[in-house]
Amino acid sequence: MSLKSIAQEKALSVLHKAIRPEGLLALATDDITENYTRVWARDSMMAGYAGILAGDLAVIAAMKSSLDTLLANQSPLGVIPSNVAVGKSTRVSYGGTAGRVDATLWYIVGVLLYYKQSDDYDLLAQHREGLRKAMLTVEYWEYNHKHLIYTPLSGNWADEYPLHGYTLYDNCLRLWGLELYGDLVSSDHQQKEAAVRSAIVDNYFFPSDNTTHYHGSLYQKTAKSLGSAPYPLAAFNPARYYDIFDCGGVGLALMLGLFDESRIALLVDYLRSVTDDIGSMLIPAFWPVIHPGDPLWADVEMNYAYDFKNRPHHFHNGGIWPIMMGWLSLGLKEVGSTDLRQELAGAYLNICEAEQFAFSEYITSDSLQPAGKAPLCYSATGLIMMLAE
Repeated sequence: MSLKSIAQEKALSVLHKAIRPEGLLALATDDITENYTRVWARDSMMAGYAGILAGDLAVIAAMKSSLDTLLANQSPLGVIPSNVAVGKSTRVSYGGTAGRVDATLWYIVGVLLYYKQSDDYDLLAQHREGLRKAMLTVEYWEYNHKHLIYTPLSGNWADEYPLHGYTLYDNCLRLWGLELYGDLVSSDHQQKEAAVRSAIVDNYFFPSDNTTHYHGSLYQKTAKSLGSAPYPLAAFNPARYYDIFDCGGVGLALMLGLFDESRIALLVDYLRSVTDDIGSMLIPAFWPVIHPGDPLWADVEMNYAYDFKNRPHHFHNGGIWPIMMGWLSLGLKEVGSTDLRQELAGAYLNICEAEQFAFSEYITSDSLQPAGKAPLCYSATGLIMMLAE
């Protein structure tokens, strides 16, 4: 059996161990610290999509169970919980210091992805009202009705990282949900989908003919200094643009066809320069690293829930997350960058083999050592995405 086949089998085994009647847990053990052994909206939907890619019926069924658990705990205002504890006492969290915007976004995408692969109309009917409420909630998060949603600090998966405002990752997720809804359910939101797509291109890609940017003076100043960046900037808010590369956000943008050919070529060159810096064909979740003394360091060092993890090259701060490499890999697949995609998968396969398929949470970008929780479904999911045909 090839290393690729062994790795896929090992990754699916991790997901199988995380299956409970209520859905897919984030961690394939009974370790109850830091809430990993819960049904998380984002983790379970990403793992479910990996199950769809791999054609694994057990994981796909667990995705449905996760959707049902999330729907059962949707707030009256339409917000989907960040996570739900399973077992004798159900405890529901909508976030910590801030609500988690991407939980509701992943529910929308998850319902539609499951329906797309299963053609299960009963599931769609069961979730139709929850889906409607969730999509309306997301529209409220625009606040100014200008087609981009606003994510607070700590408001998505990278909850200890200093990005906030109009984030690329969350707005691409929102666009994916609108696109799936239009393709599978109704054309009601097609005009909104087109407006969101245009707003993303205009505000993150700096097209030369753009006249619909959010913040005139900030946009013009940023366009002069960063408008030729080889990637869409990770976020902006009324005070600043963040000159940060967001691996997951870029992967989703590639999947959604937001890059033109010239920008794809620039991106590939940039990704290879990052791997040169790191010394391995691996891509961090966010780059560059934020060090003590950098303007964003104050927003890093105090923003944590249990203990400080964001030392330089660790966790969100330059850590290499296989799950985000998975989304980047699927994006590269969509645009035909096969060689680079294979090189990234090969590098992570070598890490997996070296750590005996422990599927650690992330890899440090200085020493290239696995770190964090294990065995994490996120990392198993990322590998399945990297290997998807």
